Amino acid sequence: MASRGQFCRILPASQVALAALFGGWGLWQRNQILSHDYLFGTGWNSTARFHVWPWPYKVAAISNFPALFGGLLLTIPISAVKPTLSEALQLVPTLLFVLFLWLWVGLRLDRRWSVADWTPWIAIILFMILSSVGAFLPLGYTGFLPYGFALWVVAYLTLSRNTHVCSGIPHDSGTR
Repeated sequence: MASRGQFCRILPASQVALAALFGGWGLWQRNQILSHDYLFGTGWNSTARFHVWPWPYKVAAISNFPALFGGLLLTIPISAVKPTLSEALQLVPTLLFVLFLWLWVGLRLDRRWSVADWTPWIAIILFMILSSVGAFLPLGYTGFLPYGFALWVVAYLTLSRNTHVCSGIPHDSGTR
């Protein structure tokens, strides 16, 4: 049988890599769109910057929504101190939050399952598929944010419900 404690190693490393890949790719696409000549150089200085969110960025944002929210709180002081810093560099500290988020998820999964079990892998793959689907749904310009919030609420409730039993805290199953 595989040893426990592996999810807290595998998930943070893989999710930080995926967030950096998809988030960076999405921000690169966004920069290319907003800096293109057909906007006559006004892309970044218009409301277009609030409407352009490529699908790779949306996948990274949805699948790491709590970390994105925490990272965005850090970008406020960063952009105040260094307003000329690129958007991608301002969002780099978000990867630290991604690391902590998925470390927490990994620790919760390690309470109940080993990496040899299928159940958590199926749940993670389903979560990533739902994150990817949310990037392509026609939810408006920023509709992916409430979608990510709702997805993470469901994920949190499911995760806490399925790993609460193994935490040593008895839970009331509704029977007395």
